[in-house]
Amino acid sequence: MRRLAIVAALLLAACGSPTPEGSARSGREVVVAADAAPGSVAESNWRRFANNVGVWAPGVSLTLRLGTEAGPPAARVTDLEQGAVQVASLPPDMATELVPELAILSAPGLFGSQDEADHILDTILLEPYRRLFMNKGLVLLDWIDDGWVGPPAEHVYATGVIVANKGWFERLTPHDRDVFEQAYGSAGQARADRRAAEAGLGAAVTETPAPWSEAIREAHRAIVIRAGGRGQEIYDLAVSAKRDFAAGDKAAQGS
Repeated sequence: MRRLAIVAALLLAACGSPTPEGSARSGREVVVAADAAPGSVAESNWRRFANNVGVWAPGVSLTLRLGTEAGPPAARVTDLEQGAVQVASLPPDMATELVPELAILSAPGLFGSQDEADHILDTILLEPYRRLFMNKGLVLLDWIDDGWVGPPAEHVYATGVIVANKGWFERLTPHDRDVFEQAYGSAGQARADRRAAEAGLGAAVTETPAPWSEAIREAHRAIVIRAGGRGQEIYDLAVSAKRDFAAGDKAAQGS
């Protein structure tokens, strides 16, 4: 899997000799603004992010602004655009204001399970969405799993994003770009910790929903139309990926 391979490579680099670009990274200052209540899983994930950056890119001087220190989402976008903040988390609603095509991800019943959603977001839709954020002057680094919202029968999936200032990111070395794309997720650990906490609170485990009804299809069509832009293309990619995922599941069960 892409994340595991890159994280393993970064760990080897951190444990071995400095990378050739080490001197170029020296003294770099990075401010990160993110939603995270004190003592929450989100705070733990962001602390791990900072630790990962410290190990994998020791030339970076990183400052975390968490919770109220991060400011409201709209202010974070302004700070990103002006270069006052280099990396920030955005909740689903703010992210969708920037890139309306993100509404596709919360179409009711689009994803039947967490595994399916993870696979499609990470391997199929990440790059198309990265291009859309790039058009806004931002770089999509990673997803923030917000889980399932609304009536269980609808299985509406919500995800926030981690974005970076485009100019800052493009000036990084290839090594450091990999670091900032991988440091939060930690090869799936951030998602696993959030979901474990949710399970501890008694949240319902999602199951594959029944085949789409005509009402659900109409809702999907309306969301695609409202999203505009590349919404139809992204929706079609997601639906095609669902078929491939289901076929892979059946093949695995038959082996």
